[in-house]
Amino acid sequence: MKLYIKQKVFTIGESFTVRNEFNEDVYWVKGSFMRIPKKFTITDQSGKKVATIERQMLKIMAHYKITIEGQPSVVIKRNFTMFKQKFQIEGTNWKLKGDYMSHNYSIVDGKAPVMSLRKHWFTWGDSYELNILDEKYQLLALCVAIVVDNEIEKDRSSSHNSSSSSTSAQ
Repeated sequence: MKLYIKQKVFTIGESFTVRNEFNEDVYWVKGSFMRIPKKFTITDQSGKKVATIERQMLKIMAHYKITIEGQPSVVIKRNFTMFKQKFQIEGTNWKLKGDYMSHNYSIVDGKAPVMSLRKHWFTWGDSYELNILDEKYQLLALCVAIVVDNEIEKDRSSSHNSSSSSTSAQ
């Protein structure tokens, strides 16, 4: 099964629709605006809340708690590494592999693929394709993709802000 995320360019906060391969709306994702800690709420097409993602506060590295209705919680931790980003998923046997910065990565369970994600380049706004091999994992795989994207975007913003401030100081 494939899911498609298309984020609008001019939105306040992160809000976007997730569609399936038939271009039908499957989920609506609403990110908090100016809220600490950051929170995402995911609803299905009937408007029922099916999952939440909340950044945990008072952690040195980012921690996100994913809560899906009727399932045990999963925590994604960002690990400190010198040269590339690394995430750990607690509560499953899943591992993230690939290049997060170019939005080309996958989730594996042992050696079995669960999901692959790739970014569609040259589009207005960010567009992603999630290829999920087992439909029962679609919601958790979507939540993992949202967390990774949020962390990458935070890095880009802080990197852009620090380079802008160092340029203006000269």
